Amino acid sequence: MFINNLRIAYRNLIKNRIFSYINILGLSIGIAAFLFIIQYVRFERSYENFHENADNIFRIATEFYNGSEYVMTDCETYAPLGPLLKEKMPEVVDFVRVYGLDGLTSVKAGTRNFLESGLYWADHSLFNVFTYQRVSGDLRKVLTAPFEVVLSESIAKKYFGGTDIIDQSIEIDRHVYRIKAVISDPPANTHLKFSFLLSRLSLATLKPWYTDDKWNNNNEFTYLLMDEGTNLERFNRKLTALCTTELKDVIPQERFVAEPVKDIHLYSNNLYEPEATGNAQAVYYFTLIALFIIAIAWVNYVNLSTARAVERAREVGIRKVMGSQKLQLVSQFLAESFTVNLIAGVLALVIYQVAFPFFRDLSGQPLPFTVMDDWSLWVLFIGLIIAGTFLSGIYPALVLASFKPAAVLKGKFQASTHGQRLRKALVIFQFSATVVLIISMCTVYLQVQFLREQDLGMELEQVLVLTGKQLNVPDSIFRQTSQTLKTELMKNPAIKSVSRSESLPGVDMQELSTTSIRRLGEGAIGDRGYLYYFFAVDADYIPTMNMKLLAGRNFENRLHNHDQVIINEEAAKLLGFSNSEQAVGSKITFRTRSTAESSTVIGVLKDFYFRSPKEAHLPILFYYGEPAEYFAIQVSTGDMSGTISSVNATWNKVFPNTVFNYFFLNEKYDQQYRADAQFGKVMAAFSGLIIFIACLGLFGLSSYTTSQRAKEIGIRKVLGASVAQIVKMLSLSFAQTVLISSLIALPIAYFAMNEWLSNYHVRISLNAWIFLFAIFLIFLLAMITVSVQTIKTAIANPVDSLKQE
Repeated sequence: MFINNLRIAYRNLIKNRIFSYINILGLSIGIAAFLFIIQYVRFERSYENFHENADNIFRIATEFYNGSEYVMTDCETYAPLGPLLKEKMPEVVDFVRVYGLDGLTSVKAGTRNFLESGLYWADHSLFNVFTYQRVSGDLRKVLTAPFEVVLSESIAKKYFGGTDIIDQSIEIDRHVYRIKAVISDPPANTHLKFSFLLSRLSLATLKPWYTDDKWNNNNEFTYLLMDEGTNLERFNRKLTALCTTELKDVIPQERFVAEPVKDIHLYSNNLYEPEATGNAQAVYYFTLIALFIIAIAWVNYVNLSTARAVERAREVGIRKVMGSQKLQLVSQFLAESFTVNLIAGVLALVIYQVAFPFFRDLSGQPLPFTVMDDWSLWVLFIGLIIAGTFLSGIYPALVLASFKPAAVLKGKFQASTHGQRLRKALVIFQFSATVVLIISMCTVYLQVQFLREQDLGMELEQVLVLTGKQLNVPDSIFRQTSQTLKTELMKNPAIKSVSRSESLPGVDMQELSTTSIRRLGEGAIGDRGYLYYFFAVDADYIPTMNMKLLAGRNFENRLHNHDQVIINEEAAKLLGFSNSEQAVGSKITFRTRSTAESSTVIGVLKDFYFRSPKEAHLPILFYYGEPAEYFAIQVSTGDMSGTISSVNATWNKVFPNTVFNYFFLNEKYDQQYRADAQFGKVMAAFSGLIIFIACLGLFGLSSYTTSQRAKEIGIRKVLGASVAQIVKMLSLSFAQTVLISSLIALPIAYFAMNEWLSNYHVRISLNAWIFLFAIFLIFLLAMITVSVQTIKTAIANPVDSLKQE
């Protein structure tokens, strides 16, 4: 019976090729798009799942307050915290502290010399808390002595050509470390992607002022391995109690809070994260888009199948007269639905495999391509075929099987009003979802463009940056050599200015330090001890960045600049100054030297977006120094490749046997918009697919409607109706459908996009023209789709539709 139904289904598909092609195309695109999005969502939600104890690992963050006013949350904590919590909290099984090295670090092994990222100091307990795959060495005995290192597999092969390298040496930041183990590279779905794990015991030698018993620097990630089933809320209450009692005099303005390690990627928006976090809101939106796409694809099958009801009516009538039962007819039509869904599913897998690299690039995520060995993906695929068979096939099957044979064979078949209303409701759902996505796509695009067009308060174009972290040795010889590089570079006529600094706009927040500052002297208002960001710059930094001084002066080369600072407007405001001029000459508690008691504000800068405009202005303080983390070079437009070659030659002349590494500052800064831009691209791509699939559904409804009204149209033409009048009559109901869809979609889109825009400090307004554009676009597409069928029906010979009467 089942085989016979499949044979009949195949014949019907071949007989009605156009409808079959449309059905299969819509379903295959819908299934493929659904699989793409679900793969993305699964990846985003899979962070840290590979750790055996992932459900029992917490990370401690630090909340800062100014009195009772919340200031910020830092995901880093203090060195003594981990040991204290293990001692005081019985539910803490173990802890590990991880201290990241900022930016790029010089690494040498033999003749190989590179600048590397992903270097962390860590306790030896790291492998008790986290789960990593051993390649060589004994993970139970590593990081137990100073200057030991564990390498990732790719780094081991990069420097040594293999992984059998236990007890060999490697030079990191001018210190020799002994290799004790090699582990597999951390997977892409982890927030802590390291290449080197250095023994934390080395800090006692490298940073003798940084001791484990002092609460003076919060620079470490602290992870806790907890007893199974530990209640997060209850544990956080204990942390709060600890801060307000035992630690009250040590950290009076701070609170600790625990967060599950599996929540960090999507739900943690703290400062100083080791990498850019994901966006739970975006994942939620994409999940909805996936559901919309597959639902719209199934709705199309319903509409296109019922559109053929008139053609199949006589078939059903004859089968019933010949003795077929309703259940047999339903099973036959479900067999057709299964055949269509199966063929579409196979085609969807082909589309998935072919288009996956494109989607991976589009999403910007290192998604794993594991079709054949991913059993969960196969379960999902089979579930889609079964669900699609019943959800898209049961209604057409019941409708077609319910035809009355006597009426059908007499030519008196008419579709039910209920069925027409349902089909219109389904198309309204399709186009409502489409309008929402068009508005969302436009909003995301306009917001990203709006951010890019903001006045940043500085000029980042034509700024070439050299990375000099491997050179930053604080001695007089180095400072003289650093100045030599500046002098040599300025001999190039294509170079306008050169500056040195510890940090730059758009770089990793890990490279910024924070401190609490208060205003001193007459006029000081209360305790304004907010957290201020600070770093050292030379006297050429402000001119190179083209920043604007509102009051005061800049630092001066070759003059005494110690105990002098420059602040921005935001810092001046938080310090309680009513205007920029009032701040100049005032004293603040910031110290540039250990012997200083305070510093004098010599200038106030116009606010600039050190981070992207999606965030508020940071309160920033500059103090004078001659660092070499970065050399920012303002170059003239022209022969850029020649200028870079000249700079490279100068670098090698002044700093031979070191790595020449450069980037353009505007490109680095623009990376902050990458996640939003990719979100917009993915949304645009799938919005286009939804529009295409929805238009197929509308084509199905127009086909059905015009076929039902063919005789009416013939009579109207005989009575003198023009083609334009008939097209207008047929199109009017579809225009009403699109209008109703738009009215339903507008409040939904407004609420969703207003919620999304609330994450931005600087944002666009949801102007009416965005919504009007979406309505116009969908109306235009709908009318084009409908006109294909209505014009064809309107120009048909009325004799063809009336000859049976």
